[in-house]
Amino acid sequence: MSIFLVDPPHKLFPGLRMWTPSFGLLSIAAYLQEKGGFPVEILDCTTFSDPWGELAQRISDSKPQLIGVTCSATCLSPEALQTIRLAKRLSPQSVVVAGGGHFSLVTEEVLREVEALDYIVMGEGEVTFFELASLLAEGGGGIEDIPGLAYRRDGGIGFTGTRDLIQDLDSLPIPAYHLLDMEAEAYYWHGMGKRAFGISTSRGCGDRCAYCSESEFWEGVWRGRSGAMVVEEMKYLNRRYGKSLFVFNENSFNWSRARVEEFLQALGRSGMKVDFWFQSRVKDIIRDGDLMPEFKRLGLYEVMLGVESINPRVLDHYQKRQDREMAQEAIDILKRSGIMVMTNVMFGDWYDSGDTLQEVFDFVKKQGDFFVLTITTPLPGTGYYEEMERKGLIQESDYGKYDFLHTIIPTQYLTMEEEWGLQQKYLRKYYTQPRILLGALLNRNPFKKMAYRLIMRYVWENATGREWHQPGYRTLEESSLS
Repeated sequence: MSIFLVDPPHKLFPGLRMWTPSFGLLSIAAYLQEKGGFPVEILDCTTFSDPWGELAQRISDSKPQLIGVTCSATCLSPEALQTIRLAKRLSPQSVVVAGGGHFSLVTEEVLREVEALDYIVMGEGEVTFFELASLLAEGGGGIEDIPGLAYRRDGGIGFTGTRDLIQDLDSLPIPAYHLLDMEAEAYYWHGMGKRAFGISTSRGCGDRCAYCSESEFWEGVWRGRSGAMVVEEMKYLNRRYGKSLFVFNENSFNWSRARVEEFLQALGRSGMKVDFWFQSRVKDIIRDGDLMPEFKRLGLYEVMLGVESINPRVLDHYQKRQDREMAQEAIDILKRSGIMVMTNVMFGDWYDSGDTLQEVFDFVKKQGDFFVLTITTPLPGTGYYEEMERKGLIQESDYGKYDFLHTIIPTQYLTMEEEWGLQQKYLRKYYTQPRILLGALLNRNPFKKMAYRLIMRYVWENATGREWHQPGYRTLEESSLS
C-alpha cells in the first residue's frame, strides 16, 4: 500500500514569502508509519521548484494506491480541488481522499462537485485515515465500520458517523519532519533564515466566536500536548535541523495555565537558547500576566494579540467575549515585560463603519509594534457565514478570495470597494509613521528592525510596481496540465 499525502501548490503572500507545512499531514504520516509501517511520502508542492509539474510527474511515475489531499483553509480550496482532479486523471486506480478543515465543513458540497474524489475524512484524521488505509490494504469492504468518513452512496452522500476526538495528544508520535525537505526556502520565517520554523502544539479553541471555522472544525474543544512534550519537539528540531526560532501556529498557545507553567519549567531546564512567538487571546494574557517576565527571559519576543475590534456592537456580533479595557490591560502587560505586541484587528463586520475603524486605529496606533488589519470573512461552515448568506450579503463566490485580504460582504455603512479602500488607507497610515520608517534602519531590537524592513520592502515593491514573483510558481492552467 503506497501512500502519497499531498499539500497542493499554493501562491505565497508576497509580503512574507513563507510557508508552513501541513501539521495535519505531518501527524497523519507519522501515525501511518508508527502504527502500520506504511510506506508514505509527503508532497508539500509549494516547496517544489516546479510545483504542478513535479506533482504530476511523481503521481504519474508512482501511481500510489492511496492519495490524500489536504485543505486546511477555504482560500486554499481551489488548488486542492484541482489537485484531486489531476491526481485521478493521472492515476485513475488510486483511491483519492480529501481532508482538512474546509472539506470537513462543506463535505456535501465538495462530494457533489468533484466526481474524482472517493472519500472525505471528516475532522481529526490520524485514526480515520489509518483505518481506511488498513482496510484498503486488506482488499476493501466494511467502509461503514470506520467512523469519520463521507462518500457517495446511491446517488446521495453517505456518512459513517462521528469520530471521537483523540483525548491525549501526547499519545501521537512526533510529526514526520523527516519526510519534508527541511531546507526548503519557502519555510524561512520572517526573514530569519534557516533557524526559524513554524510548529503546532494544540488543536481547537474553547471559545465559540461566530466567524471562526477552527471552532467549528474542532467542535469548540481545546486540546494540547503537554508542556514537556512541546519542549521535546523543540529539542528535536533544534538538534536535528538547527531550528532555534519557533512560531507557534495555533489559536492560543497559552490557553491552559497548567500547560504553560509546565512548558516554562521544561524549557528552562532544557538549557536551549531559543526565540519564539505565539498568538493569544486577550483574556489569557491577562490571566498569565505574572508569567510574562519568565516567558520573556526564555525567549518570547512577540505575541499576536486578538484585539479584533473595540466597538461593543461589533464584538457582540462576533461573539467575542472581551472589551476595550481588557485589550488595554493585555497590551500593558506585554509592554511592561518588553514583549512586542502585534495587534490583530478585523474590519468589515455588518456594524463596521469608517468611524469604528478610526476608533480602533487610534487605539492601537501608538501601542502596538505591528498592526495586522484583516477583512472580516464569513467562512463556509460557520454561523457567521450562514447569517450573511441568509441575509443575502455575500457578494463574492470565489473561495480563493476568502483569505481575510479580500472583501466578501458589504457593511451597513460601506460598500465592499469602500471597505477595501479604508483598509489600504489605514495600513499606509500605520506603516508610514516615522517611528516605523526609522525603525527599519535604527531600531535596536533586532526582531523589530527585521520585521520593519520586511514591511518596507513590501511597501516599496508595491509603490514602484516591482511585484515579487514566487520562484517557479505557475497556475495549473499556465503549466499546461489542466
